Amino acid sequence: MNQRQNDSVMAQMPIGFNVHTGSDVQAMLDVMGLHSVEQLFADVPAEVRLQRDLRLPPALSEWALMRDVRAMADMNATVVSHSNFLGCGAYEHYIPAVVDAIVSRGEFLTAYTPYQPEMSQGLLQALFEFQVLVGRLLGQECVNCSVYDGATALAESCWMMCSASGKRRVVVAQAVWHQYREVLDTYLLPRGVHVDYVSQCPETGMVDFGAVAGLVTRGDVAGVALQTPNAMGVIEDVQSVARICKQHNTLFAVCVNPLLCGWLEAPGNLGADIVVCEGQPLGLPLAAGGPYVGIIACAKPLERYLPGRLVGRVHDLNGKLGYALVKEDREQHVARDKATSHICSNQALNAIRVAIHLTCLGEANFMRIAQANAALALQLRELLTALPRVKVLRSGVHFNEFAIELPVPAVVFCRRMRSRGIFAGVPVSEVLAGHDCGLLVAVTEMKTTADLEAYVTQARACLQES
Repeated sequence: MNQRQNDSVMAQMPIGFNVHTGSDVQAMLDVMGLHSVEQLFADVPAEVRLQRDLRLPPALSEWALMRDVRAMADMNATVVSHSNFLGCGAYEHYIPAVVDAIVSRGEFLTAYTPYQPEMSQGLLQALFEFQVLVGRLLGQECVNCSVYDGATALAESCWMMCSASGKRRVVVAQAVWHQYREVLDTYLLPRGVHVDYVSQCPETGMVDFGAVAGLVTRGDVAGVALQTPNAMGVIEDVQSVARICKQHNTLFAVCVNPLLCGWLEAPGNLGADIVVCEGQPLGLPLAAGGPYVGIIACAKPLERYLPGRLVGRVHDLNGKLGYALVKEDREQHVARDKATSHICSNQALNAIRVAIHLTCLGEANFMRIAQANAALALQLRELLTALPRVKVLRSGVHFNEFAIELPVPAVVFCRRMRSRGIFAGVPVSEVLAGHDCGLLVAVTEMKTTADLEAYVTQARACLQES
């Protein structure tokens, strides 16, 4: 039978062949002691009930519906259909197949908060391993069992600094992702915390050290927070800012791309009191923006202010080794006004993805991937800035993301490139106002030299268009 004959046969099938029959419906009504479907809605007043059929297209069989949904999905432009150079906090990295295979096991996939440790040893051990691995990666001793995402992790770190110091003012580098700034304001302003945003050096793109120092000398600042690489793709001088904070007895939090720790020293080893990150680059798919996983790591003296939960390795009364929640100072466990945070959940399954991903890669491979990101990004930046009237927007050192200035508006350039099958990057104007011709380009280990050369070829053609 050819495809046309098959379609004809399927089209003649009754639309409702995959739903309940009349006898099925009657059997269910009999069990409920009802004589009609109408009785199911007897409690809904007649005046608010729709007295006509819904204005919907004719019903489809399951096979026809799936065909139509797939056809609509094929209309989307994705990182599968296009060559992707988007970043801004969510990056296309390779995820080993074993990550999905392990995390899809029922013991992990269906598990919730391990309130009963004797029944949840596997889940608790997996989360404990996550804490250990991430602590080593970020250079800090204490790690929580995750929060919603990188933005909430940064906001929670600022509240930790306020709680620990008793002060209600934080200094934040302006060059953090705009969505992170929105979450910061949402978290902190209603709590009476004043946020001072510090501009960046117009040449290097790094935070203005003088402005930071001038603010922390006031004496009322709980802490300083910055992101590295920042919203312009520039790596911040964490050690210099840490030195300023230490001189004025001010706490310091750093939001880092975790993959950067495979290329440079971890912020925790450079003087940061709190290190947070978005865990998406560590084994989580892009997934249209989430769900992701926020990670918070801190020095031991700040452990009591960590939000969420901590898993510890403990001994029971018989001396047997096991795992348990050793800290859970959230509102479901303590009085609301005593809670370290009002966050009510975590991202345990995604945290386990991170642990599996890091374990599968190992330290050597993790560093190789980080180095590949840096090298490929540098290669593309050099190729692009060799084009006429394309130049680097900020001179600071970058990792896997960099900003360039184009001779045309970045929005126009991106539209032209997308029509050629390439997501060229994110206009800087969507990150920081006032940069209409700026473009933020991200490169990961998923790209080859051929991909970079194809990007430059198409970019040259797009820039020559009138």
